[in-house]
Amino acid sequence: MENFYEIDHLVPKLDRDSVLKAMDCYEDSPVYEEVVDEYEEICEDMLKLAEPVGILGFGTLSESIETKQYKAGTPVIYAVLSIGDGIKQCSTKAFQEGDYVKGMLCDAIADDLLFSLEGRMMEKLKESCAEHKMGILKRLEAPHDISMESQRVAWEHLELQRRFGIGISSGYMFDPVKTSCQVFILTEDESVFQAHHDCRKCPNIHCKMRNIPKTEVEVIRGNETRRIVMAEGEFMMDALIREGFYLSAPCGGKGRCGKCGVQVLEGDAWITPEDEKTFTKDQLNAGWRLSCRLYPTEDLKIAFTLNDESVFEILGDTLEEREDSSANSRDGHLEKTEEDEASVSGKTGKFAVCKNTSVSEMEESGYEIAVDIGTTTIAMELLGKDSGKKLHTVTCINEQRAYGADVISRIQASVDGKKEELKNCIRQILRQGIRRLTAENGISMGKIERISIAGNTTMEHLLMGYDCDTLGVYPFTPVNIDLTKGSYEEILGTAGHPTVQNHAECTAEVELLPGISTYVGGDIVSGLYACGVDSSEEICLLVDLGTNGEMALGNKDRILVTSTAAGPAFEGGNITWGIGSVAGAICSVEIHDQKAAVKTILNQPPVGICGTGVVETATELVRNELVDETGLMDEDYFEDGFPLAETEDGRTIAFTRKDVREIQLAKAAVRAGAETLILRYGISKDQISRVYLAGGFGYKLDKEKALAIGLLPPELGDRIEAVGNSSLSGAAKYLRDPEGEKKLKHLVEISQEVSLSTDKEFNEFYMDYMMFDGE
Repeated sequence: MENFYEIDHLVPKLDRDSVLKAMDCYEDSPVYEEVVDEYEEICEDMLKLAEPVGILGFGTLSESIETKQYKAGTPVIYAVLSIGDGIKQCSTKAFQEGDYVKGMLCDAIADDLLFSLEGRMMEKLKESCAEHKMGILKRLEAPHDISMESQRVAWEHLELQRRFGIGISSGYMFDPVKTSCQVFILTEDESVFQAHHDCRKCPNIHCKMRNIPKTEVEVIRGNETRRIVMAEGEFMMDALIREGFYLSAPCGGKGRCGKCGVQVLEGDAWITPEDEKTFTKDQLNAGWRLSCRLYPTEDLKIAFTLNDESVFEILGDTLEEREDSSANSRDGHLEKTEEDEASVSGKTGKFAVCKNTSVSEMEESGYEIAVDIGTTTIAMELLGKDSGKKLHTVTCINEQRAYGADVISRIQASVDGKKEELKNCIRQILRQGIRRLTAENGISMGKIERISIAGNTTMEHLLMGYDCDTLGVYPFTPVNIDLTKGSYEEILGTAGHPTVQNHAECTAEVELLPGISTYVGGDIVSGLYACGVDSSEEICLLVDLGTNGEMALGNKDRILVTSTAAGPAFEGGNITWGIGSVAGAICSVEIHDQKAAVKTILNQPPVGICGTGVVETATELVRNELVDETGLMDEDYFEDGFPLAETEDGRTIAFTRKDVREIQLAKAAVRAGAETLILRYGISKDQISRVYLAGGFGYKLDKEKALAIGLLPPELGDRIEAVGNSSLSGAAKYLRDPEGEKKLKHLVEISQEVSLSTDKEFNEFYMDYMMFDGE
């Protein structure tokens, strides 16, 4: 009876949809058609390059890889599949030549081909087990169930070097890399065959083949005990938020900030690399895990304590007042009220004062409030009705970010049944902010006469409780983006809330400023209005950089607008050590003699990298020739990234080649969007009089470094002006301007949206401006 079986009849198959899904490329993606064309062109060649081999062999666990449950000597089958190195070489060559689409496509195709061999392996396992009169009790996969060293043991046992020329590194990685390894625990019960992949133990929660049973978690917080049934594909942090536990997660649940820790008291939970970076060995042994990385694979009991919100740097400066207000900033907590007790999740708001002019110095017959609802932050201004002066400004985190850091995540959360939670969350924060503005200035709620609100289309939909089903799918149709007026009670939700009686006396009219489309909302219209584009003869470009790079080009007669999927890199998202604008975030970088000198927000010890730090790091790496114009990182930093600083506990904050790729994609999208608008408008760059950079990122951005990596056309460099929170500026201007409604309507009427997803020139610009040449 043989102990080794080569797996014959291996026929790799390709599934185009799964390949595109692995690349996060869908029909609404700006380069969808280009990727599909590239796929059709190379798929047959990739199939020819695949050299599938497979083998399984009976053996036992060695002492070096035994687990708590399965000790050395346990009978097992080691199984290995590979598709060879041809496709990977093709991918590497494409990246080196700057053909990033082809490189990523080749890599995704290789993964799909390897996965397609699984079915034939299962057939061979059943045949060999029947021959040995054995069954399979459990499937172990590294690193979740068994150590990575198991791959070395399998490599030696199956003689992979001799049989197939497969090598292995000191870190137990196969060469070719597109090689998989499994260890199957054997049992004498021939009827048992639990050899298939256990999706509950796999971190790839977006796999289309995913199928898992329900998991129950017992949550202990103080004297409270609650049981949570986990939804499919749900991380622990998401479940806690769903159940009303508010978490401080400045990094947006990416495992960077270490603020969402829970302690596993009963049950097993694997240790992720992010856990190892956050907790000491003793803490890990005691069960501490990051809830944003914890995906329960069995029923658990956990202990959970709330964390304080980190200090977040929020821009309250507006177009008219752009002086640095940080010296006057301070943290503040709203005192707990009955309203807080009645909220959907029991959260208490947290606001910072940006500017405060004593109301006692003013003689006002009434007051008005301007509001900017951003995806990440909220800013609110109190204005005197008679004087029009700004009396008080407060800012806070948009606590909806606990449901996702970007609009797409929140749209999905709304569609998934969290619409009421999201609506109640934002309404409560706005009520708290208004109470702060009035209480600290000794103003009764009855004195507030008007409130204007500017926000992107998704934020306004969530506030109004509109269905978001059509926002995230083609053709991206909003429910309502017109100027909307209603009473305080109707829009901020005091009706039906008996515990918010302190707001009942407010009879203010609330107005939501109009938008242009799903992805060019009221915040951009407000920004255009604040910058005076409605009356300008000169052509101006407004750029608001965030998760989506919204842009508008034009004057009083004609405006073209667009939104480009820049990705969250400008807000620290998708960056290895990326983080929001929190205390300790690296915001400025200089590199000399291959050593980095960094500055952090509020001069606190480094904890991560925010958006401006990302841009400056990329610029400095290119300037020092540590990253070439194609985005290829110097070989000395290719594996571990370029070190920027150390955290207080000695961990290295590094900028990796993956991060370089993220900023490449983001800046290429912004630059391509701007170039496309200019082309479609039919003007030359010298006809643009001003470039307004809006928002907190633009306000803090080093213009010269942004131009150095080609974020914006260099010809416009001398015309770039940071305008602060132009959305808030516009909302405040609207309250003072008797012609405000007419002017906003005019801006919307003369604006035309340019769809980039189907624009051929945009795709060409996008590929051209991947390069770090500053052109």
